[in-house]
Amino acid sequence: MAEYVRRALASLPLPCTADTFAYVLRSIIAATLALWLGFELQLDSPFSAASTVLLLVHPVQGAVVGKGFNRMVGTLVGVTAAFILLGMFAQQMLLFIFGVGLWLGLCVAAMTLLRHYQATAAVVAGYTVCLALGPAIVAPEQGFDHIVTRGTAVVVGVFSLSLIATLGSRKTIDHKLLNALVDVSARAAHQLADRFTNEETPELAARRAQLSMDIGKVDELLGIGWGESVLIRTRLPVIQTGLAQLQSAVMDIRLDDHDAPGWLLNRISKPLRHLGEALADRTVDFTTAADRVKQAMNALENEETVGGLRAASALTALGVERLREQLADLHAALHSFSSLERDTQARQTVKGFHRNYQDAARNGLRALGATLVAGAVWYLSGWNQGPTLLAVLGPCCTLSAAAPDPVQGIIGFIKGTFYATLAALVCKFLLMPAINGFPLLVVMLAVFWSFGIHATTRPRQALIGIAYLIAFNTLVSTGATAHYDFADFVNQALAWFVAMGICLLAFNIVPKKPQHTVQALKRSLLHATRRLLHRADTLNHRRWQAQQQHRIVALKSLLGAHRQGDYEAGYLSLQLSRELARLQHHTRRLPPGSPIARCAATANRRLTRSTHHTAIGAAQARRAAKSMQRLGAEQWAARYRNLAWLLERYENATTAIT
Repeated sequence: MAEYVRRALASLPLPCTADTFAYVLRSIIAATLALWLGFELQLDSPFSAASTVLLLVHPVQGAVVGKGFNRMVGTLVGVTAAFILLGMFAQQMLLFIFGVGLWLGLCVAAMTLLRHYQATAAVVAGYTVCLALGPAIVAPEQGFDHIVTRGTAVVVGVFSLSLIATLGSRKTIDHKLLNALVDVSARAAHQLADRFTNEETPELAARRAQLSMDIGKVDELLGIGWGESVLIRTRLPVIQTGLAQLQSAVMDIRLDDHDAPGWLLNRISKPLRHLGEALADRTVDFTTAADRVKQAMNALENEETVGGLRAASALTALGVERLREQLADLHAALHSFSSLERDTQARQTVKGFHRNYQDAARNGLRALGATLVAGAVWYLSGWNQGPTLLAVLGPCCTLSAAAPDPVQGIIGFIKGTFYATLAALVCKFLLMPAINGFPLLVVMLAVFWSFGIHATTRPRQALIGIAYLIAFNTLVSTGATAHYDFADFVNQALAWFVAMGICLLAFNIVPKKPQHTVQALKRSLLHATRRLLHRADTLNHRRWQAQQQHRIVALKSLLGAHRQGDYEAGYLSLQLSRELARLQHHTRRLPPGSPIARCAATANRRLTRSTHHTAIGAAQARRAAKSMQRLGAEQWAARYRNLAWLLERYENATTAIT
């Protein structure tokens, strides 16, 4: 019997643990401050200010400040849109609902395309309109008051949480980001050393894929650190440039007989391996590490001039050139990361991220459809909880669309709302009538809040915790004078479940399918390569490579690190960009009107015409190589043979995928 009791108690949610006590306490103090300010400012719904705090709570200070700032921006945009819709469609319910749905759909689509906390601004701009205009549809003459009240509640909540988080939280992202950068840099040095001295094996390829995913995850830390650290905020473009350059060094594939000579690779790999060990042991900083890579580059130049590499074959010269580029990428990345240690500016800012427009359109149409269904239920039934339907539908659609599994996310919302309904029932009808005064109210609410706040520290229970907190606060909310209407309570709780049921229906009719995202990424990789081949002379190769790297990392995250066949075309496209950029660079240095310059221009025109047929492009590159050989330009002939080899391999890789 005692064992059953112990298990039952162990399965119950906890209000906090030793690790989360400080976070839960800070969040309760912030919510209390917002609630007190809401009463003092005599807001129509003072609990909405506390709900803003509970929606924004996060253990990391940077996430709180970043989300809070962008939430205020999103609220300002949403309030402006609400005023416009109110002015255009007052007393026209159907057009009003369609306008709200269209705005919510646009904001959810924008959320899909934006990154980090910029997406938060889009989300808040969307459901602020739902929260503010629901009551305005019923009573247009009070629309201005509802919109102003909503905006004021958000500002009060953001101010309260940001103040308490700034005073009571510790800054942790600086140290965490530095550790992550040291880790990926050390592993990148080891990875290059192993690839220079060993053959390409499945194990080495899997390690490279995992490393590239881990480099991509560092960018998420930058998003959190933007709100916490002034240093990270000012160095953000520099570090993002360094991450793109480190990805470029890691993703550069080995071309076997097109590489530098083995003895030279062995000589370069040894200092790289020592560098990786020194970085991992923290015996060198990024500045010293960048200097060591620079020394390796200088040693390579000495080998070219003194060691006889100038007299080597054309293929060997190309291999040495590629080796120099890889070392330059690693040096540039370490130099960028050293900006956290001293004032360092990026010589070239590289920003390029893949944006899934199809997924954005799907998310936007889903939000629009769910809003129209909720509006139809409201219009046809004449239910007085129509504003609640819109108020719940907006956050549920947006937060679920960002989840990896939206259906499970909505089920989590339903669970959290169910727990909140039971808790609110006990709180509002059993406990609140027995208390008097703000201090006792806060003590009672803090007990119920603590369970939801603690749940937000666990990834699997985060959505359940958020739904619990917001639903509980909404159901127990009261103004300066408390009203205990059980029928209204049940009616409002039912509206929550109906709204989430509509949202669940929308995600089942227009589901979020990972295979669609995979196919979209693969198509983007292929279309971007065609654009590369068609516009190689005018393209910004660094920016293009950064976008292609982001697509490859996203594809790896969906498929795993071991499906190398799905990534080979992406790796080869990056190598094609390098090769074409190299050809472009050397072509500019040719004397105008010379036979080699005319031959290169003709070859480039023919390659551009064969954009959609890489096999034909490979044949044109081999034709150019023969022409260059007849002109005696052996190194140019080797470049075009190398390009033809890459195009043929890319054709085989894309044929295997499609």
